[in-house]
Amino acid sequence: MAGSLPPADLRPVYIHNRKFIGSKQNLLDFIGGVISARAPEARTAADLFAGSGVVADYLAQRGLRVVAADHLFCNYVPVRAFLATPPGAVDPERLGRLLRELNALPGRQGYAWTHYGGTYFTHENAARIDAIRDQIAHWQETGAIGEAEAMLLLTSLLYAADKVANTCGQYDAYLKHLGREPYAPDGTHLVDASAYRPLELGWPMYRPDGDRHRVYLADANQLVREVEVDLLYLDPPYNTRQYVDNYHVLENLARWEKPPLRGKTRKFDRTGLKSPYSSRTRAAAALADLVRAARCRHILLSYSSDGIIPPAEIVAILATRGPVEVFEHPYRIFGNGAGRSRRRPVVERIFYCRVQD
Repeated sequence: MAGSLPPADLRPVYIHNRKFIGSKQNLLDFIGGVISARAPEARTAADLFAGSGVVADYLAQRGLRVVAADHLFCNYVPVRAFLATPPGAVDPERLGRLLRELNALPGRQGYAWTHYGGTYFTHENAARIDAIRDQIAHWQETGAIGEAEAMLLLTSLLYAADKVANTCGQYDAYLKHLGREPYAPDGTHLVDASAYRPLELGWPMYRPDGDRHRVYLADANQLVREVEVDLLYLDPPYNTRQYVDNYHVLENLARWEKPPLRGKTRKFDRTGLKSPYSSRTRAAAALADLVRAARCRHILLSYSSDGIIPPAEIVAILATRGPVEVFEHPYRIFGNGAGRSRRRPVVERIFYCRVQD
């Protein structure tokens, strides 16, 4: 569902059109089945680790009023644009003109070209990112565009940049062979084939009922104390790889503060953006704090069999609020090893708690 149809010359961009580790796009039926079986009466929901936003959007499609949040700006912006653009806040004809104007800009050799050109992006696409991101920032600073327009334009850029990034779906490193064919004869992944395509902004397919939903840039453990809903959906990080490390390039482009970068992978200082859920010594305590503070009737927690918190400990934490059931769904995920693509089996678990206190 979208707020308006895109013009014929602008490709539609959907919320799931993003490469995102841990995305639940292929597990929505599984999640929905548990909701239908255990919380069919729910009318409001919160997704406090929204990530790519596909679950929050799915809950909205089911007719629930949704509160969504993420602590990374590069996640908050698209989720807010797709889910919570207020009706009437954007003139579709004007949005189309703005996107066309940005697409027509000549590239410039700025911050992105200097730090990401020839690594995460071709120099040509990095120069286009510079031109477009600087223009959006200028329009914001001068008041030429409103907040809703800015969120949609920036979302379009983040998705366009992600589409042409020279990575295997995350930015902790880049593929090292720009200029070569995508794959070596032995199957080693050398370059993402999409990296050679010119960056092009598309039309974000935002929902028409954006006034029903709220999206926050916030820490889940803080926001949970301020939100009261029927259904609390939790999808915290489950391993020791920090999401800000996986998506530091998009986070940097979204914030556009142009900080100094370090190392071959060109990372900025991310100290304040680390999640306790990616720490073996802190994850369980963080989850216990969140569950203890939750104000809801149902809790659904998605967690992979690869997760760092043992299943028995998760059950014990949730059991402090009510009876717990565990639902399992085996599937295969995409992984990389020495540059070679492979899929491996994992089990996605939904820990369901009917809150009784």
